Amino acid sequence: MEINIPQTKNEIYCIIKNMKSTANKSSVSLKNICLPLIVFLSIIFPITVTSQQNPVSLAVLPFENMNGNPEQDYLKGIIAYILIEDLSGSEALTIVERDIIETVLKEQQLQFTGLIDDEGAIEAGKLLGASYMLKGGYVFLGQDIFINITLIDVETGTSRTFSERGYQENTVHSLSEKLLKYMTGHEFTLQRDVGDRTILALDQQAPGKVELFSYITDARVFMDEEFVGYTTGDSTVPFVLEIPPGEHTIRVHLTKNFGVIDLPKVTFHDWQEQFNLLPGDKIVLEDRTRHFNDLLYDMKQLLRKSMQLDLGSGEQKQIANSVKFVDREGKEVKLELAIKFEETGIPEHGAYAEVIFRYENKDYSFKYFAPAGKDIDFSEEIGKIRLDIDLECNSTYEYELDYGIWRTDVWQGMHRE
Repeated sequence: MEINIPQTKNEIYCIIKNMKSTANKSSVSLKNICLPLIVFLSIIFPITVTSQQNPVSLAVLPFENMNGNPEQDYLKGIIAYILIEDLSGSEALTIVERDIIETVLKEQQLQFTGLIDDEGAIEAGKLLGASYMLKGGYVFLGQDIFINITLIDVETGTSRTFSERGYQENTVHSLSEKLLKYMTGHEFTLQRDVGDRTILALDQQAPGKVELFSYITDARVFMDEEFVGYTTGDSTVPFVLEIPPGEHTIRVHLTKNFGVIDLPKVTFHDWQEQFNLLPGDKIVLEDRTRHFNDLLYDMKQLLRKSMQLDLGSGEQKQIANSVKFVDREGKEVKLELAIKFEETGIPEHGAYAEVIFRYENKDYSFKYFAPAGKDIDFSEEIGKIRLDIDLECNSTYEYELDYGIWRTDVWQGMHRE
């Protein structure tokens, strides 16, 4: 006897349907016929039970400007946009489209505003098939806003209130985090660094204050490339300016001989600084403008020291120094200097200096002598540096050795070239 085993679930449904028809005609219990077959087929086709929870549906009503000042009405759209954008990012939520909400409410002669009462919101939620209705308003407080939101559970009629005070995008993101946790039971992180941007219009924000300290006298100060005054020349007395909050750039200009140097390439320009001024806040800045030749001199001088020997002592001193700098191509250069300074012990003979210099892992050695009564300078240029040795042997009581290392890839006056 040949048995054909069904291959698909559709074939099983057809078999059960035929068996039901046969059972009705023969007055045989369908349970007696189907039960053994179902047990058999369950071995061939294991039944997997899955449950998929439907996402929560949310309808957001327009926000209300509780101040009533039309100059702050623009915040309605900003708050709603950020909030809906945040909530739409959760797969556990579906947001009812604004056009659908407006159409349904108009058909039922209900107000399409956040001023609708809870009872009306619940009625509208049922018509929309929404799990929750969200309504809210805000109050402008001069430097920030207070946002209050009511979330209404359409099925139970209960409501929950959430509020935040601030003026940044993160203020609304914080509300979104609270709402998502309440409706889904999961934590969400929506606040971020770029969220510190204000949502208030410039003409609605309190001005901020800038205090600029500078030791430069009568340098011209520019705010966003507009001339606004002169530096005081007293490093303890600031130049003060009140300006609207937001992103700004301040710049100080004296002459072509003053400013700051960009490293490592060594380029010259006015000192300037960008900053973000918050409403009602104060920023204190220090002008870094300096004379270019002073800055270049400090850059050139990598090392400068001295040591002494008593006349006729015959003593010996040794030193070792390590120096490094970043050249104009951005490469780090390492230097090592070792000097042995020796007095002959005979006053009329003078003093010796033996030098071992390592530049870029290559050693150089030099020996210098200055007779009594003489002051002799020695100089060696190696790569991008110059080594200076000054032996002074004309003192009546001691010999002195001055030594220095200087960069040769920068020089005073190069800003004029």
